[in-house]
Amino acid sequence: MKPNPFDVDVVIVGAGFAGLTVATALRREGVSVVVLETRDRVGGKVEAQLDARGRLVDTGAQFVNDEMTEVLALAAQVGAKRVNAVHPGRASTVPNPSEGDPWAEAETLLATLGADHLDDERTVTEWVAGLAVDGIHVSNAARDAVRSAVNGGTCSDSNLIPISYLAQLNERTPSNAEELQSWFPATLHSLSDQLAAPLADALRLGCPVRAIHLHDSSVDVVALDQVWHAREVVVAAPPTTYATLGFTPPLPDDIVDAASAFAPGTVVKYLLRFERAFWLDHGRNGIGQFLGPPGVYFADASLPDVATLVGFVGGTTAVEWTRHSEEQRREAIVHHASVVFGEEALQPLSVVERVWAPDEWGGGGYSNVQVAHAPHAADALAFGLPLVTFASTELATRFPGYVEGAIVAGHAAAAQVLLRLSHA
Repeated sequence: MKPNPFDVDVVIVGAGFAGLTVATALRREGVSVVVLETRDRVGGKVEAQLDARGRLVDTGAQFVNDEMTEVLALAAQVGAKRVNAVHPGRASTVPNPSEGDPWAEAETLLATLGADHLDDERTVTEWVAGLAVDGIHVSNAARDAVRSAVNGGTCSDSNLIPISYLAQLNERTPSNAEELQSWFPATLHSLSDQLAAPLADALRLGCPVRAIHLHDSSVDVVALDQVWHAREVVVAAPPTTYATLGFTPPLPDDIVDAASAFAPGTVVKYLLRFERAFWLDHGRNGIGQFLGPPGVYFADASLPDVATLVGFVGGTTAVEWTRHSEEQRREAIVHHASVVFGEEALQPLSVVERVWAPDEWGGGGYSNVQVAHAPHAADALAFGLPLVTFASTELATRFPGYVEGAIVAGHAAAAQVLLRLSHA
């Protein structure tokens, strides 16, 4: 019998939810894998830190809803319980509009983006300006709400985001449940740890990939001081990382062009703990949303014994905040909380901050987002190449940009690899 010439069947680059899902699915079918992760932990843009009380809290992705069936199935497997984050009452807006509901108006406008807009090359800003030409009245407050919602949701700039991208997100993201419906007290990140546990023998942390050599029927993946010889490689990382992986021969132009349509955004997340959830007083539901500065948003993330506000600062405002010191940013987020919820917000018991800014490994924002009109980019990347499969939440056919999307993309990539291996 000839010895097996391969170190493993498949090398997986990235140990976020997409990479871990691919590895789990392939191992289930008897395919040998190694998972190479540059960070010292699993989870990608889902992570946890200890707060002032020594309790783990999600400093990356956190919230789920009833339509995120893949995440909920994983949670059910490990017995993770959810806490409801939706409260009755009204949201608070700053500045307080004199009439109407600019957020409802903005939500209605953004919801109209669908299949008819996939070939529209205008940016969000250009599209909103064009609505008046089409005879659609949009109040100034609603314009601000659109800008703030897009900046916060994409962690980028509405002046750059094409409406074709938002149209695709609308087509692929179910919207019958509140986006920030619930969360896991044990942390969403704990689910990635649970997913990774059976893969411990195949997982290499702190192991950045610096070169991927493609041959006729095999790949060599160079990481640290080791070369992994394999049948295939799965790149389970955001599109903006592809250029750092040292592909030889270089990736074809269509893949490079598709990946270049994406960029990482900037978001700063805060968890502010207080003595009591005073933001629920006077018929309020704990949501605080800012028309300006754009991309600032608060919501309730409390446990019965821990009153907590979660705050997000996204897009252009987040970029501006990162130019200041951590202490200045802390003062700013506490000030904004007090503007929307009152003076009690000026005395938090603790503040946890996580800055997600662009870096070499695809950090920043909740995911890469499209800043160029390229309606077929995600599908082109998901189709992949011989020997190379791409898998990340950006490429998901359902819930792109969320943990749910990462798992969906991981399942799709695993199926693609299995099909090719079966024909080899």
